[in-house]
Amino acid sequence: MLDELARLSKSPLGNPTRLAIALYLLPRERTTFASLRKALKLTPGNLEFHLRALEEARIVKIYYGFGKRPRKFVEITDEGVVELEKVLKVLRGIADD
Repeated sequence: MLDELARLSKSPLGNPTRLAIALYLLPRERTTFASLRKALKLTPGNLEFHLRALEEARIVKIYYGFGKRPRKFVEITDEGVVELEKVLKVLRGIADD
């Protein structure tokens, strides 16, 4: 169990806020920055900090789109889905013990 926790702590999703971001994105695939911020009740700066870390780890992709106004979109990547599945498997294993 300790090995699994150590492996989890090294994952980009080992941080609770980053895990929450990935879990929120999983069923949606993408959302706007504003919607994500509101749903997770984070400040813009805090969300931006965590998104940058997730983008560097290729867990999420951030891009701008245009409609009535410019919007920042956040999307979970295929790599992000795989990493999230690994983390969830570890968490399920710990919960089953």
